[in-house]
Amino acid sequence: MAEQTQPKQRRARNEFEPVKVGWLGACLDGEGGGYDRIHRMAFDEALEQGTLTRQVEHVIHVEDGLPNGSAKNAVDGYRWLVDQGCVIIAGAYSSDNAIAVAPVANELKVPIVSWCGTERYSGEYCFRLGNGDCGGDAALMAGWLKRKGHKRIAVLNEVSPNGEEYFRFFRQECRRLGIGVGAVETVPQQPKDLAENLLNLKQSNCDALAYMGYGMLVAQGLMRPALEKIGWDPPRIMTTAFMFYLVGFEHFEGWVGIDQLCPDNALVEPFRAEFHKRHGANPPMWPNAIPVLAYDTARVMVEALHRAPILTGPGLKDGLERIRFMPSATGGPRTHIAAAPGDHNMFKGDWLLYGRVRDAKLEFEGLYEPVPGTF
Repeated sequence: MAEQTQPKQRRARNEFEPVKVGWLGACLDGEGGGYDRIHRMAFDEALEQGTLTRQVEHVIHVEDGLPNGSAKNAVDGYRWLVDQGCVIIAGAYSSDNAIAVAPVANELKVPIVSWCGTERYSGEYCFRLGNGDCGGDAALMAGWLKRKGHKRIAVLNEVSPNGEEYFRFFRQECRRLGIGVGAVETVPQQPKDLAENLLNLKQSNCDALAYMGYGMLVAQGLMRPALEKIGWDPPRIMTTAFMFYLVGFEHFEGWVGIDQLCPDNALVEPFRAEFHKRHGANPPMWPNAIPVLAYDTARVMVEALHRAPILTGPGLKDGLERIRFMPSATGGPRTHIAAAPGDHNMFKGDWLLYGRVRDAKLEFEGLYEPVPGTF
């Protein structure tokens, strides 16, 4: 006798299917993890406040893209999320993965919100909440060096698309500010003898050290012992790769870097307090910028759903482009979020700033201020 199956229950007349939103990226922490809870909190708040009136299903694909995996993994993950019915996706957080995903997003017409920092990520369905900006990082780094009185800089330049883009902008900014690049060591992401590269820079007698690249040389604990081995403790600054401090502040001791967490931002403490109220603990590795960036990403997706004329990929693109002057938890107190047709770089204002790690703790170093007489 054939096994009988229960008939599928029909939805109530006024009940709608949940709308699906996709999450693509290795830093998502998995379903139920710290960042997943941040994303869901933003959506729960919107449902409680009535900004959203339709339930949401979160679809997660933890891709192993670049630099550890391949760009194909990121592209395949994006396609999989589209196949699941997602109408908006956040992810492809590193620049190399975002560049690979961009043409596919423009082809399949489902918007993706990335944290990447490259100007080469672009298109009708590509939106950016930058976890840094190659040109912006370089401008802030050169500005800090100028204000501190450093005139001749040693550069550790990493062989990667990010490293090359950072260095191109950095040279331009240094030239404009009258700062000399006194020595350059170009290294792979896994150098054979980092201490030797750094010794060459030390012997150039430059005033300070600037590091361009993914940040893995610091985050993986290679940089600090190499500097200690050669007895060099220069003033030093790095790009928004500085925000890898979330893997362990001790690796970043003594570094100034481009950051996005500002204690003067009026949304930061309410975010922390609300997360603590709901989960009985502070956000992961608090304080650091990544939780507030994750929160803003989810809030942007909420706003896109709220403003979309229809819940399709093209409709969500229109919803994103209708966001104006949305307060941001990321960045300084004058940061806001907006987009428009032809303008998909969504952070506006003082969204990049300076941080420092001292005694294995993150400190706020200050907001960017233009150097007088340089424009």
